[in-house]
Amino acid sequence: MEKQPKANGRIVDKNVALDTESVKGFFDRRIRKKLPYLCNYVNYQDAHPEVAVKRDRFEKERILPLLSLWPGIRVLDIGCGVARWAEALLPFVSENGVYVGVDFSEEILSLAKQHFRQEKNCHFFCAAFQDLLDALPLSLIEKKFHLILINGVFMYINDQDISVCCRHVHKLLSADGMIYLKESVGVHHRLTLDRIYSEELGSQYSAIYRSIAEYNEIVKNDFLDHGYQQLYAEEMWKDQLKVRKETTAYFWLLKK
Repeated sequence: MEKQPKANGRIVDKNVALDTESVKGFFDRRIRKKLPYLCNYVNYQDAHPEVAVKRDRFEKERILPLLSLWPGIRVLDIGCGVARWAEALLPFVSENGVYVGVDFSEEILSLAKQHFRQEKNCHFFCAAFQDLLDALPLSLIEKKFHLILINGVFMYINDQDISVCCRHVHKLLSADGMIYLKESVGVHHRLTLDRIYSEELGSQYSAIYRSIAEYNEIVKNDFLDHGYQQLYAEEMWKDQLKVRKETTAYFWLLKK
């Protein structure tokens, strides 16, 4: 367990840039913990691990019917972590499709590679979102993807890099493709945790919980103004799955 740092910060309604290496270090260290479920490594809830499992199940049951999946679909999972979505999507990939998971932590990605090592249409690459086009083989870039998942990633991306990341998505999504964007958001305001020590996680942690209004502006500027349609924009959790007072999860489903 790490020592609590002398300097940490909870910053409200101010645009503060995160230290990228600190964010990456959190995920690199996380695999050292012995957690009961694979999804705990990315969905947290270390004190109540069963909540992460319930959230994982609820999210997939709610979102999968909205994704217009078919055999042979090509999926890109940006910030895939342990690839918790892969198991649900691989039946639709079949022989002609592909699931590609990308994450900037090689350590977390190692758990995904081990878990799906026997899946021949399942591939993983280590890269930051900002460097995505440099990490993927040209063959994957040229064929593009029917579905792109961006799940809990922008909360670790600084404001100045958001549009760069979105431009990568434009180049990788097929002409009729869909984007599933889900983020943890501030309930009442923007909240930034800057290298703050979390007793529950037993680690120093950083994240940006932008407000829903801020994400709606990102969606408008970086997607809707580029010809995308917004199919859904809703809060994710219901009732007992809402376990935080300051933050919740929100999702957007977009179609090109």
